[in-house]
Amino acid sequence: MIRFINHASFVVESNGVSLLCDPWISGSVFHNGWSLIAEQEHEGLDEVDYIWFSHEHPDHFSIAFLRSIPEHRRPHITILYQKMPDGRVVSFCRQLGFAVRELNHAKAEDLGGGIRIVCGKIPFYDSWLYVETPDYRILNTNDCILESPARLKLIQPHVDRCDILFTQFSYANWQDSRDNRKARQDLAREKLHRIALQSEMFRPRFIVPFASFCYFSHVENEFMNADINMPVDAVNYIAEHCDADPVLLIPDERWDGLTPKDNGPAQQWWAIRYSQALSREKTMPGKSISFMDLCLKADGAMRRVRQRNNYAIVTALQRLGITRRLEFHLTDTGQAVSFDWIGGLQLLGAPSLHAIEIHSESLAFIFDNDFGIDTVNVNARFEGSMRDKKRMIALFSVLELNNTGRCLKFSDGLKLVNPTLVQQGLRTVGLSRA
Repeated sequence: MIRFINHASFVVESNGVSLLCDPWISGSVFHNGWSLIAEQEHEGLDEVDYIWFSHEHPDHFSIAFLRSIPEHRRPHITILYQKMPDGRVVSFCRQLGFAVRELNHAKAEDLGGGIRIVCGKIPFYDSWLYVETPDYRILNTNDCILESPARLKLIQPHVDRCDILFTQFSYANWQDSRDNRKARQDLAREKLHRIALQSEMFRPRFIVPFASFCYFSHVENEFMNADINMPVDAVNYIAEHCDADPVLLIPDERWDGLTPKDNGPAQQWWAIRYSQALSREKTMPGKSISFMDLCLKADGAMRRVRQRNNYAIVTALQRLGITRRLEFHLTDTGQAVSFDWIGGLQLLGAPSLHAIEIHSESLAFIFDNDFGIDTVNVNARFEGSMRDKKRMIALFSVLELNNTGRCLKFSDGLKLVNPTLVQQGLRTVGLSRA
């Protein structure tokens, strides 16, 4: 039996054993950038046997959810998570009192009750999950970047049969300037096209669109909602372009995984909830951060980078032009500042035409958190061009690498020599189109 929870979360039950995937059930995430389309209580989630997290993004790995589980239940629940270089996530879960099992890439694990899983990485920190039960086999690709047959072929050898495909159906990050609506429309179409690619590769009987039941809930990013794919768009696309039956589920709906269903009631349910969600009052920016406080935060980021990396490599990347000094126009204070890893944060006289527009709160968030640039890319709380985005990601990529347990050190070079990871990184910052 499959019980859909919300967004990217569902429970698989077999012979008394239950596996919960990626529970995010309440609260805003990505620095107040996203909210769920619909929130409700879900009984019994603290009684599952296993919880699998695909990656560390807060719409999948919800710390609030983990803390909500009573302490006496935690030793009886095993957290399943991909093996990462730093082991930070599993260490955190152990500290909360949960049992933990680290998953090696593409290695089968028996959970009991006839449930067998295989977890694999694609390519930085996302992961997919293949679940075998006595009744069906599920492939959960959630947020994995699967934009080409070549990427899909990395998964194919580990999936001998796919009965049910769970996959994302709408975009989940900033895409060019506010005025370029066509870029977001193209990305929405591309997300649907990726469903067709997965359907062609894995030949599922059913496709469940999920992992997109959220909206951009801040005044700085609400423009992103205009072109998101709606559930009805996903259902219609699957029906027209895939050799599979679409299955649209609503929170707490149970489905046997074997029987086609009438999606009409679910489409109506979600249409009402989307209308309600998109009309809600949006979150306002927080308090402004003074330039002096921003300097302290920038200095803190530089100190962390020096401690964990060979700083000569970091500065060499800038001198070679791979990373560049960036200018920011702070929309709340009107100040113009620049930052790079050589000169640090500097106050400028006036913003240039090429300055990235951002609230001081968001720039502070980037300095304070190794995952900050990833969050700002996802929550779309800035304004600039696609070129600006790629330069911003390139400049702060050392922090993101450190966040995944990787460092820019000659001694750690082999950790970075992963062709898929390198290729995706070069594409992200605009140095490769391959």
